[in-house]
Amino acid sequence: MNEQELKKALKTRDRAYQYMTENGHFRVAVISNTTSVETARTKHGLSPLNTVLLGRVMSGASLLALFLKGEERIIVEAMGNGPVEYLYAEALQLGEVRAFAKHPAADLDYSDESVQLSDGLGIGVLRVSRIQYEKEDPVTGTVELLRSDISTDVAHYLKQSEQIASAVVLDTAIAEDGSVQASGGLIVQAMPGATDEELQEMVQALTESNKVSELLINNFHPEEIAKMVIPQPLKEMKKRRVDFFCRCSMDRFKSKLATFDKADIRDMQKKGQNELVCHYCNEHYVLSDEDFSDVLNGK
Repeated sequence: MNEQELKKALKTRDRAYQYMTENGHFRVAVISNTTSVETARTKHGLSPLNTVLLGRVMSGASLLALFLKGEERIIVEAMGNGPVEYLYAEALQLGEVRAFAKHPAADLDYSDESVQLSDGLGIGVLRVSRIQYEKEDPVTGTVELLRSDISTDVAHYLKQSEQIASAVVLDTAIAEDGSVQASGGLIVQAMPGATDEELQEMVQALTESNKVSELLINNFHPEEIAKMVIPQPLKEMKKRRVDFFCRCSMDRFKSKLATFDKADIRDMQKKGQNELVCHYCNEHYVLSDEDFSDVLNGK
């Protein structure tokens, strides 16, 4: 990679920002995550339908993770009776995100003029789990899917489970070749002290704004997008680089395999069942005879 390519890569790298209006009445999180969603698409071989919906789930998870601290993380799951059926995204406050779709090739019959994006998930629920410091069990909230478009559903979750009035815009655009042209989103939350007039002004600004993907395609920076849709001065509270990253490894797989009955492990080796696949990132690990020996001998 030459210097010019490096500068371009750094400029277009996925990033997420958290802001607060100067009067403290609104909290804002914005993300540009085109590269991360494209990585998920290529790793999992996602259909256009799955790419759009999983991209939105990834954006929502990364934005919600911005409100956490340290290595706390958040999991967003969307489950429905449509062909997509199940989507999963896990994001760390530090910027890592990983995701998968249960049926990566699932799609809709677009010859039917009545078909809508929401038909991909259909009727179902959205579940959000927060894994926080010094707590054994995650704090989990589950709400019904209102529109199955993820944006509305995340806003519904925040209102029902956390009692926070929020506007959520999550947007993933697909190019003609099926790749991710742009992906991003923002969350605006009313804090104590926000007036009805300010709320109406905020809703009006969001309604009149362009799609997030269109702004990103036109090279608008996330900070510029936040300032375009928030008609108040902003203070930057946090910024993070965002990367599709999974902490799976051969050693981790071997450690989990070591918890199996030794007879089952020997049977796997005998039958040549030596390939392990991480469903989070679709990474494939092939166990050698030496690896099996390490597992059986507790190394």
